[in-house]
Amino acid sequence: MDATLLLWPAAALLLCWLVGVHARLKRLRSACWLAVDALDRGLQSLLLVAKEALDRPDPATKAHEVLTVAALQLSLSVKTMKSAKLMAVRQEEALALGAQWVEMAHAWELFCGVHQEIIEEQALQELRRAWDEAHNHALFAKTTANQVMHDYNAALLQAPASWVAGRMGFLPATPL
Repeated sequence: MDATLLLWPAAALLLCWLVGVHARLKRLRSACWLAVDALDRGLQSLLLVAKEALDRPDPATKAHEVLTVAALQLSLSVKTMKSAKLMAVRQEEALALGAQWVEMAHAWELFCGVHQEIIEEQALQELRRAWDEAHNHALFAKTTANQVMHDYNAALLQAPASWVAGRMGFLPATPL
């Protein structure tokens, strides 16, 4: 009789603890997804600025081609990142996204340098302002996403949660 009196409160306490761990990890994972969505919006705004620049009726140059290819590669990486829902993204895909972002930035600088005489100065300044704004938004979103993912991964490794997180289906996030 005494053992069952102690067993029921212990089982209830264990169940409440498991529900709490699950809720915390679920909340942190949701924050990761929201941060990746913000990064996606930032990168999409970069791609929109590049598209606006490429849609100008200027003569096609090698810089057009380089920027077009860089934008397509970045767009494909962003789609892969979104379809992976953050948790399935492998380290190689995260590194590829970062490398393609850097390549896109270099292609943008090449485009602006080549088109200084072709595009009127006011229009080029407006494009550069839009690019800088979108780039800063994306950098902030990337930093936020990496911090949130770090917090999530740290929570997965903490002693009580680490005992059950894998069994509950929580996988580590890959920082970008």
